[in-house]
Amino acid sequence: MAFSTNLFYRSNLIFLLALICGMALPQGFLIGNTLIFPALIIILTITLLRFPRGFFRHPGPLLSASIRGNIMNYLVLGNFIILTSIFLIQKQEFWIGMILIAAMPPSLDIILLGNLSRIENNSVFTSLAGAYLGALLIIPLIGLGFLKYIIPNYWNIIVIVLGLILLPLILSRLVIDKGWDKIIEPSKETIIDYCYFVVFYTITASGRNLLMRWSSDLFVIAFIALVSTFIFSFTIRKIGLYFHSNENKINSFLLMGTMKDCGLAGGIALILFSREVALPSLIFAVFTFIHINWLKYKMSHIDKVANIN
Repeated sequence: MAFSTNLFYRSNLIFLLALICGMALPQGFLIGNTLIFPALIIILTITLLRFPRGFFRHPGPLLSASIRGNIMNYLVLGNFIILTSIFLIQKQEFWIGMILIAAMPPSLDIILLGNLSRIENNSVFTSLAGAYLGALLIIPLIGLGFLKYIIPNYWNIIVIVLGLILLPLILSRLVIDKGWDKIIEPSKETIIDYCYFVVFYTITASGRNLLMRWSSDLFVIAFIALVSTFIFSFTIRKIGLYFHSNENKINSFLLMGTMKDCGLAGGIALILFSREVALPSLIFAVFTFIHINWLKYKMSHIDKVANIN
């Protein structure tokens, strides 16, 4: 528990520092834009090292157990973001950014929140892994359905998806099989901290001028982000309690159905599109950051009460 709390403290500090530096010192955007692709690959690869050896070698149990993650992340949360964006957002670049968010797998912070909420590790891993494997199919399909006639070269999406999702999966299994994870272990959190800073600094710096000219579309994006985090969280919990589900099952549905990988969405937006397309990812990242800390507070409080009793 102390280890998870320490990681949350560090990630909070890095995220806030990236936001402040991105707003105050945006001059480093071009450097960050060059580094964001390798930074995302490193973050995903090192995080996937948490998955035990041989985890992906038995696809049958993995696919059946990951249905919940795919339903909550794509069918429920993703469709909500897409449908509200279609009807409420006017600027095409912002709409494309929302489509990218909807297509993203869940945030990797789910692993730490799963530890805090005492959800069985295997349940968290299977749901998350299933959603990431599902992204290999869902991102190209969503791109084909909504973005094919908007971007000059649609196949770039497939190349980027393979680079940012499939490549880290392959690299993480190679590192574990070769035993190199023991070499990385002492410094992996520091490496992730630097990479997280690069990702969110770059996304913030890219949207600085746009944020200074706040528009009605940005209010709509903020509202959608609020609903898809806090309101969804409240609704999922109420439904779970109504059906007398246990706390672990409710938390599992809640985590998979309220958090998208905003850093990945913002990175893809900057690599393939423009600064305007990346801005919705930044707004969602802020709401996800607040939501994660709220969940951390609630889960820690529940844990303290349970220990007292």
